[in-house]
Amino acid sequence: DGLRKLLFINNKGNIYLIDTNMNIQFTGAMTKNIELFDTILDGEHILHNKKGEFINLFAAFDIYIINNKNVVFHNIGDNSLLENIVINGFGSHENEVVELIKNYSWDMKFFYDIGSNVGYYPVIVNSYHKNVSVIAVEPFPSSAEYINTIKNNNKLSFKLIEKAIDSSSGATKNLFFPVSKNSSKLPGSATLINSFKGSGGVFNNLPFDTIKVKTITLDDLMKGSDDSALVKLDCEGNEFNILRSSSVLERNNVSFIIEIMINDLDKNEVFDLMIEHGYNGYLITNAGLIKESRPLTLPKPDRNDRTLWRNHFFTKKAASEVQDFSIKNYGHWI
Repeated sequence: DGLRKLLFINNKGNIYLIDTNMNIQFTGAMTKNIELFDTILDGEHILHNKKGEFINLFAAFDIYIINNKNVVFHNIGDNSLLENIVINGFGSHENEVVELIKNYSWDMKFFYDIGSNVGYYPVIVNSYHKNVSVIAVEPFPSSAEYINTIKNNNKLSFKLIEKAIDSSSGATKNLFFPVSKNSSKLPGSATLINSFKGSGGVFNNLPFDTIKVKTITLDDLMKGSDDSALVKLDCEGNEFNILRSSSVLERNNVSFIIEIMINDLDKNEVFDLMIEHGYNGYLITNAGLIKESRPLTLPKPDRNDRTLWRNHFFTKKAASEVQDFSIKNYGHWI
């Protein structure tokens, strides 16, 4: 156990500790990561480990403000995404996607985050697009509970659908999720498609468990509104089943961000389906958007089974508009 303190990073990167008596202590440390400027974390200042050795560690467990965004995240040790934004800043998780969403300049009345996990993207859209109606879709009960808490603690206005998106509505199906000792309590890889131990899938070495969840189609999710929308689809390999049964692809005012991985067996089918319905595909990178003629699932430099940039922007907007957007917001059109 340590001493309860706040950790404050000011607008120059200086790092301070604030104790329960509101005494401010400069740690002598600084950060050059501007994504962490104007941040307040809650946690414990641990001076010594169990052996009595001096470690001078700050163990954070809640985020109050990060990069001047007044958002409270709790139980950050339960999810690797939350741990990442504490260490590296609010935009550090899929920063290239965050840039696209927060700078999205086309008409967007609705934002659908399908496979929301801990509600990261609904928080971002609520922060940067105040007039957009946000719908988070997350079937895993613990993650849905977390999202509800984030929503209530921060007085956010988005809607949560606790179902799995699939090719049919009203079915009850198994949702597979990892249960290894290193798995997050709020897993980002829960899926209707078993990719875990014995499946030969990308997580073939991980043990798993299942729970029963209800399903809903993309069409039923978006029923009742023909307004413009941006749909983020991250369903761990079930994207093709979802999209091929949907009439939403016929619409001209719906754009998609779809996760396509190097190991996805149906990645070409997903890409071709979008092209057949009049979409252009663009790989979202940290340096700009890349127009694709096939899905560019590039491997990480140190792993041939992990994808470097996982998200692809599919839209019916004019290519010249997408080019201008890329140059303005990323600095490049690749």
